[in-house]
Parts: sequence; C-alpha cells; structure tokens
Amino acid sequence: MDAFIRRTMIFLIGGFGYFSLEVLYRGYSHWSMFLAGGIAFLCLFCLFTSTFPLPFWARCVAGAVIVTAIEFVAGIVVNKWLGWHVWDYSRLPYNFGGQVCLLFSIIWLILCIPIGFFARVLNQKILLLHNLYSLKNKEFLRKKIHQ
Repeated sequence: MDAFIRRTMIFLIGGFGYFSLEVLYRGYSHWSMFLAGGIAFLCLFCLFTSTFPLPFWARCVAGAVIVTAIEFVAGIVVNKWLGWHVWDYSRLPYNFGGQVCLLFSIIWLILCIPIGFFARVLNQKILLLHNLYSLKNKEFLRKKIHQ
C-alpha cells in the first residue's frame, strides 16, 4: 500500500475519532478539531508502532504530551490568531493560556492506552493488506511475463 494512502487513511481515522470524541463529550465540535485529531493520531500511530525501545507507559506519556502540544498550537491558531473561540480552558485549574490544561492532558494520557493498542492492531491490518496487495501484484506480473 502506498505510504501516502496509508498516512491519509490514518489521518482520516484520527480526524473522525477526535471529532467524534468531542461531539460525545461536548455535544458539538469544530472542523479544526478534525484536522488536529488527524495530525495527533498520525503522530500517535507513529509513536506506538515504531520499533525503538520504549516501554508502553512511556509511549503513553509521550502521546499525552504530543496531543497536548498539538492542542496548544491549534488553540493559538484558531482561538488567538483567528479569534474563532472554539474552546477556552481559562476557568480550569492549571491551564496554560486557556488553550490546554492539566486535566485534559491527564485524560489524554489515559486515552493513549486504548489508542496505543488500536494503533498496533491497525498497523497489523495495514501490513496484512499491504502484503496481500503486493502478493496479488506479483502474481499478476508473473502471469503477464509467462504469457
């Protein structure tokens, strides 16, 4: 499977997932959260499927930091620069600029546990599809050559 198609598929899954989580939690979302979610899941997918030696709990901590950083950047762009006021955490304790807060970073830490397992399963399915696709193409080429 082409790397661009694979990344696009992962981005779309993350975008829909993030958007859906917001709708379940707040009852609504914003299209910019689809983009933030796609980018976040693409990063988390790479984090949880990479081969470098890092314990799962450390990947979850890193994942929470990554998502928090993405939310912070998205918040600066959509809330501060563009003035869309998509969210405001300024009333929550331990917030940073009203864009991120400790509570949601902890929630992301907890959510990284099932997200990490989902990313690994998804990666196995993608690898299986890739292998089947490659095998099918090799058989097709063999038939063409021998005709």
